[in-house]
Amino acid sequence: MFDRQNRMEQAKLKSALLTLVIIFIPFLKGYAIGNETQIGAREVSLGNASVALISPFSVFHNQAALARIMRVSAAIDYRQPFLIEEYSDRALALVVPTSLSNFAFGIRQKGLPDYHETRLGIAMARNFGEKFSAGLQFDYFMMDFPEQGKSRGTFFIEFGILYQPKRSIIIGLHVYNPSKAAIESLNFISRLPLVATAGIVFKPSDHLLITNAIEYSDNNQLNISAGIEYQVSDHFFLRCGLTGAPVSHSVGIGYKWNIFTIDFAMAHHQSLGYTPSFSLILNL
Repeated sequence: MFDRQNRMEQAKLKSALLTLVIIFIPFLKGYAIGNETQIGAREVSLGNASVALISPFSVFHNQAALARIMRVSAAIDYRQPFLIEEYSDRALALVVPTSLSNFAFGIRQKGLPDYHETRLGIAMARNFGEKFSAGLQFDYFMMDFPEQGKSRGTFFIEFGILYQPKRSIIIGLHVYNPSKAAIESLNFISRLPLVATAGIVFKPSDHLLITNAIEYSDNNQLNISAGIEYQVSDHFFLRCGLTGAPVSHSVGIGYKWNIFTIDFAMAHHQSLGYTPSFSLILNL
């Protein structure tokens, strides 16, 4: 009986410690709570320099890019940040093109059984001519503490533009949470960051893609990231990336066949260790 109680107390202590780790990891990483940059294995493997990439995961990175998607697309993403047991980060994106505009839905949830962060987003994107696109998204962000029966949330917006002066160059700009929304939880205020990101994708050939981005957060220094993707064959891709503040490097592979795209990435943080990521995209 004593051993059983001891194990239960140890389990509760472990859960509490892990919850504290999850809450404070964003600050260790140099990002505020609610930051959405690390979604999509391809994006992660390219150093998260994703503001000018075109993907269903653009619902989390730059809504303007959704206007360039021509087919109904669904995507799922799963990560285990820093290989912490019971800590998961998962996302789902759905893009539906129409003759008027392209519409998208995104949901992301990360955390532990006793603590969750959830973000829901509905986006609309449209092309304005052949070179310019714009997108707008309405979001709801929530922190949930099931063990305490408490949850807190807030609404905010984000928007982006995309400009393609040449076939080989795409320029992106994205602004996240311009209203500086915040939520009150656990007797303190959790502020979502205002983040502005600009970047460029350059394709010097059909087999090579180079991307870079610079990010400004109102509670952090400038962050520069870059990545390279090389298409080995019709179906196989190799990728690597680097991001700073703090320094993190990543590698990844991708396989594309028919309507399926499968991506895998491994990112390494200089202080917190490795994070594996897996994504599956269906272009219907």
